[in-house]
Amino acid sequence: MRKDTDFYKLIEKICKEKGIQMRDASFGYITELKKGDKVRHMVGESLELNSASSYKIASDKFACYSVLVQNDIPSIKYNIIFNPETRGDYENDDMRKAMILFDQYGGNVILKANSSSEGKDVFYIKDKETLKKMIIQEFMNYKDSVSICPFYDIGYEYRAIYLDGEIEFCYKKEKPFVLGDGKKTVRELINDFKIVDFYEDLNFDYVPKENEKVEVSWKHNLSLGGVPNLEIDDETRVRVYDLAKRAGNAIGIRFASVDIAETKDKELLVMEINSSVCMNKFANVISNGLQIEYEIFSNAIDKMFEA
Repeated sequence: MRKDTDFYKLIEKICKEKGIQMRDASFGYITELKKGDKVRHMVGESLELNSASSYKIASDKFACYSVLVQNDIPSIKYNIIFNPETRGDYENDDMRKAMILFDQYGGNVILKANSSSEGKDVFYIKDKETLKKMIIQEFMNYKDSVSICPFYDIGYEYRAIYLDGEIEFCYKKEKPFVLGDGKKTVRELINDFKIVDFYEDLNFDYVPKENEKVEVSWKHNLSLGGVPNLEIDDETRVRVYDLAKRAGNAIGIRFASVDIAETKDKELLVMEINSSVCMNKFANVISNGLQIEYEIFSNAIDKMFEA
């Protein structure tokens, strides 16, 4: 990891305060942390807390879904489609399966690479030709498998930071939106935002009234223009915390972020579990975000040296 990144500087600050020595290996990809006679490692941005099995389960969306479902945990439904060139020994007629799923889900599906993150390789698809084209494209990009999910009408997404059975912090994410000023078009208002997936029927020439809120994308990712919000009512917080704890416990992970979708009818469903906790974007857009990130990783590093 480059030493000039905000995350590396954060870990460096924590380690200095705790008397932990740091040194790099493998061109900075591995960071060795040493305290007394105990040595731990950070690989990329992943701390040495999670087992290899829990890390692999969380890193594969369909695998994670499979474990959650058999533990009776409400989840977004995933259906796996294998690349016939690399996983032909699993199923060999998956393109037909994809078309059947498209019909079953009413012609509205989400296609995801099973190992994707930050909203990458995630597509909202409404016709079979596009679905077939995007599956082929993902396989050409060396993806072993993709998942097809029904489209859910999601109001908010919640991200709960899970550490050894407890929730360290939680916030919700709103879809990217612009606020009108009565003068600029939607196209002009979004120029400063990093948004790559807009609603198909978005009217870019529309001039919103002053303070009128216009949602412009279906993705909640902060890296793609989503908006973090710390206002969560008590009842929802209890439900989110409970579901996140159950999900983390089900796959046996120690440190992760659990993403939970809240549908428009208030149903909570686990979307995915991220085995590498990333708070870089959040820390830079919330007023006390850096302090929140510091406290979470400080606690995680303490846990790492307890055993």
